[in-house]
Amino acid sequence: MATITQNYGDFVAVDTLAQDGETEQQKPFASKIFDNHEFGYRRVTIERPLRLSAQITDSAIAALRFAPKPFNAVMQSIDAQLGTAFGTAWTAETYGQLQDVALEVRALIKAEFPELKEKDIKEVLDSKIWLFQKALMEKAQALQNVIGTEQFDDFNQFDDVLKKALKQTDIKLDAKEKKQLLDAITWKNPEAEPVINKVLKQAENPLYGQFSYQGKVVEFVQDGDLRDAENIALNPKVSTTELIEEYFKREVQPHVADAWINADKRDEKDGEIGIVGYEIPFNRHFYAYQPPRDLAEIDADLDAVSAEIMQLLQEVHS
Repeated sequence: MATITQNYGDFVAVDTLAQDGETEQQKPFASKIFDNHEFGYRRVTIERPLRLSAQITDSAIAALRFAPKPFNAVMQSIDAQLGTAFGTAWTAETYGQLQDVALEVRALIKAEFPELKEKDIKEVLDSKIWLFQKALMEKAQALQNVIGTEQFDDFNQFDDVLKKALKQTDIKLDAKEKKQLLDAITWKNPEAEPVINKVLKQAENPLYGQFSYQGKVVEFVQDGDLRDAENIALNPKVSTTELIEEYFKREVQPHVADAWINADKRDEKDGEIGIVGYEIPFNRHFYAYQPPRDLAEIDADLDAVSAEIMQLLQEVHS
C-alpha cells in the first residue's frame, strides 16, 4: 500500500520489467499513466431492417384455431381429447363450452401444464377464448379466398393487398386480431424486401436510417433480433458525430450494407449519440509477454524427471 501511495504521489510510470545486470526480472509492482478517455467508449446501437415474407396457407389458418402462448398447447390438448378421454364433442351451438367437463379439463391441466396460473385456467375454460379464435380463423379463411395462397416476399406489397381484401370482404380486425393473423402468416426471410415503417419528407441519410427506396425516402421497421451494439473508443480530438460516423463507415457499413446508426440512443449527460462507458483492460495494458522456453530445454527437463522416476521404481523393486 505504501508503494502504491508513493507512486501515486510521484505520478510516474513504473515498467513491469526491471533490468538486473544482464537479465530482465519481473517486478512485483508496475504503473502506467493514462488519460481518462483512453478507458472510455461510446456504445452505439446499430439497427437493421425487418424483412418478412407472407403467405396465407391452410396450415396457418388452422393454427389460428388456438390462441398464442400460454394457451396454445393446452387448447390443442383439450381439443384432441374432447371426443376420446372427455367423451364429448362440440356442435356449432356448443362450440367452446367446457362446463360439463371442467373437472376433467382441470385434471388434464394439472397433470400436463402445471405452470398454468389459475386466471389462465379460467380463461381456457371460458368459451369466449375459443369463439374468438374460431371467428379469427374464419376471417383468415375469407381473406385467403380473396388473396389466394401466393407467397409475398415484399411485405409492403402484401400489406396493400391485405387492406384491399379487408375492404372488399368488409372484415374488421382489431389490433389483437391483426397481430395474431400476421404472426401466423408471416416469417422472417433475409431474402425478402425490408418492411417500411413510414415515408419521410426529409432528404435521405442512410447512416441514420433514412433510405432512398423505390423512389421515396423511407424509414424501415427495426428487427430487434438483428440489433447490435458497437463500443467505439473515445477520441477527444474529433467530434462525437465524426467519431461515430467514421467508425461506422469503416467497421460496419462494408459488411452490413442495410445497417444504420440509432440516433435515439443517447447519453443522459452529454445528450450525444451513444452511451458513454468505461472499462480498464488490465491485461492489455499490463501484461508483459514472456516467450516460451526453448523446446530443447523442456525436453531436457522431461528426460531428467523420467530418469528420476525410473530410479525410484528400481529402488522399489530392489
